[in-house]
This record gives sequence, structure tokens and C-alpha cells, in this order.
Amino acid sequence: MPVSGRLDVGGALDGAVELETLDPEPWELPGARIVQASLEIVEAAAEAAIPPALHPSIPPYATFTVVEFPESPVGPFHLAQVRIVARAGIRPRGFLVGAVVDSEPAATALAAGWGFGTSVGEVGLTVRHDRWIGRVARHGQTVLEVVCRDPQVINGADVDLLDSLHLVRYEGDGLIVQVDPEYTYREAHRGGAELGVFVPDAWGGAVRPTSPNVAVAVVADTDLPKPRFVMDPNRPAVEGTRRLEPA
Repeated sequence: MPVSGRLDVGGALDGAVELETLDPEPWELPGARIVQASLEIVEAAAEAAIPPALHPSIPPYATFTVVEFPESPVGPFHLAQVRIVARAGIRPRGFLVGAVVDSEPAATALAAGWGFGTSVGEVGLTVRHDRWIGRVARHGQTVLEVVCRDPQVINGADVDLLDSLHLVRYEGDGLIVQVDPEYTYREAHRGGAELGVFVPDAWGGAVRPTSPNVAVAVVADTDLPKPRFVMDPNRPAVEGTRRLEPA
């Protein structure tokens, strides 16, 4: 039998983002630079952090991502995310447990249209010949340093950047909204995954990394499309998922 998440959804919704619309204006985001590392994490804490609708991976792991968006409708910005990998039915997704953005306008727009629960901090991405490094700081303290070490060129078809799931409040109800960007890769690399720095409590405390898996570093044209699916956080995704009709 698959394991289900054990999050207290009612309690989690007290601090969740209030989604303003299920029909946001899509964003085109060309030339994004992305570094992402995957690491296995402590099982019990991960199960307690995701809703009953979702099934944590076995073994449990999380993705640690920093993205540089040089162009967007609200100007350039960086976004960092920590997501626990879980299945909605049979498909793996990344359930967002923490995010930091370095632009107030971006933070407001991302929350209103796609349910990103972010805080504002310092986020940066450094590209060197032997590594890509994403860093996040809040209140003067570095809380994440994610590294793709010794990147080797691969085909973009071999990169799998998971869709995201965000727990939100919408018109008085709790929902999980799925955010599923598309990617056209200009460059793609795979390398060793490192967390030079990770402060769990700065990301909600649920993610406790253990063993590194793999890292990717890419340049891609991507987007933020209108959400296509929402789900009831308390029901299995195969029963509680609803497809949104195009506006």
C-alpha cells in the first residue's frame, strides 16, 4: 500500500497563501538559468509535511532549486525553492515547503496567480567552469547553498524538472494548485549534488537532508501557464483532482 502524507491540512492553511485567481495571465520567462540538486531526506518529517492527497517517494527525497529569471512581466528576479517529491496518483510532483524571492513585485504576483508562498531575501546564482552555485540569504544569514559540481553536457530530453504543487486558500477552501511550466532547453548539464549550506528551520523545518543524489544545471526558455489542475488536499489525488476549464 502506498504511504500517504500526514500533514494537518487545517493547521497548515492558517499560514497558506490566499490565491486570488485560477485564471492568471500567463508569463513567458525566456533565458532562465536553473541549478537544482536532489537529496534524500529523513522519512518521518517528510511524511508529516505533505497533505494526505499525496504519496511521498520511496525513498523520500527533496529538490533544492535556485532560478535566475532575466526577463519577466515584473522585471528580473531570482527564485529559490525547496520541494518534497511526492506522487499525485502515479505522477511525481514537487510539493513546495519553502521559497525565497529577491523581488517584492515578483513575490506578490507569484502568490496571487500561482500560490507561491515566498519570503523576500537575497538570492543569487553563480556559474563557474566547474560548478553552478545557488545561494540564499535571509536577515544576513546564508540559509541555502546548492551546488551542481563538475557539470557535464547532456541532452535536454534527459532533464526532468518536476511540476509543482502548492497548498493554498481560495474562496474559503483549501486547495492544492498544480503549476506545470514547459521548458525549451538551450543548455543542459548533469553533475554531482552538494548542499554547502542548508538551514532546515529557515525552510519550515520539515526537510532534513541525508544522502545526495544528482544535480542539474540548465538554461531554458520557460513559462508560468494558467493552472490546469487543482485537488482536494485531504482526498487521494486520483479521487480529488479537478481539471480547470479554459477561460
